[in-house]
Amino acid sequence: MRLLLAYDSSSHAERAADFLHKIPFRRPVDLDLVSVVTPPIMVDAGGFGMPVDLSTFLGEETEQTRTAIDAAAASLREQLPVRAIHTHIPVGPAATEILSVAEDTKSDLIVLGALGHSAMQRVLLGSVSDYVATHADTSTLIVRPHAQANVELELQKIVIALSGQPEDARMLRWLRAWKLRPHVEVHLVRVMPLHTFFRQDIRQRASGYWDEQMEFARKQILEFETQVQASDLSSETHLIEADHIGEALIEYADQHGCDLIMTGDSDSGLLTRVFLGSTSRYVVRHAHCSVLIARNDAEMTIDK
Repeated sequence: MRLLLAYDSSSHAERAADFLHKIPFRRPVDLDLVSVVTPPIMVDAGGFGMPVDLSTFLGEETEQTRTAIDAAAASLREQLPVRAIHTHIPVGPAATEILSVAEDTKSDLIVLGALGHSAMQRVLLGSVSDYVATHADTSTLIVRPHAQANVELELQKIVIALSGQPEDARMLRWLRAWKLRPHVEVHLVRVMPLHTFFRQDIRQRASGYWDEQMEFARKQILEFETQVQASDLSSETHLIEADHIGEALIEYADQHGCDLIMTGDSDSGLLTRVFLGSTSRYVVRHAHCSVLIARNDAEMTIDK
């Protein structure tokens, strides 16, 4: 398996690296570290607005970045079961360069740190973390700090947001790639969206269909639980009816003190993800814990 960690020496990047250390991979991984040097577009030179010579700036920034990323690579080599570590220092816009390196290295997972929990911070983080999570073709892990600043991030409780779609199997594949300890709680949650805007007579006629859908969902979630338990993982199932899937998942994770929400991305097109939104994108933006979006990584195996 090949992982790409976005690293910029910030506190949230350090948290992402630490959380990566908490994930018990079954096999040694190949790790790529990317730290992007983003030059200023224009600097005011004596009021003339002339572009400055960037060569000195880029040279100094690249040298400082290389020192920091080499130190991070040395530390991670001791903490993680890695086969090899590669470092990348591209120059350009951070989000697009991260995606470019992910594509070039054929990464199975992009890992980024996010800012805090306030609404404003979640909006601001969108410039890089949200862009990468939205535009990436591969799975993406957004690591968010614990609500209490002095509490370390752990991997004790995981929410698997089931949908009855093919991405459910992808999330199971990720679980199998980790050697989770027996005490880790795996919460299998399926949210059935309620539509309350119909007239009462229409709701009554639709009740039979709704009951069938609920029963079908129960069977699916129990079948998935059987597969999870076959992998020697402890699990519990929850079937929830709610007006908004994303809100229900976040509320569940908050109530149960979960450390990670794992969700699929059933939206097949980038335009759908950007303009219409998706459950996974909503969860990334509003969750108070870390989020892993499992995308179409059919070639990923635990031995890769």
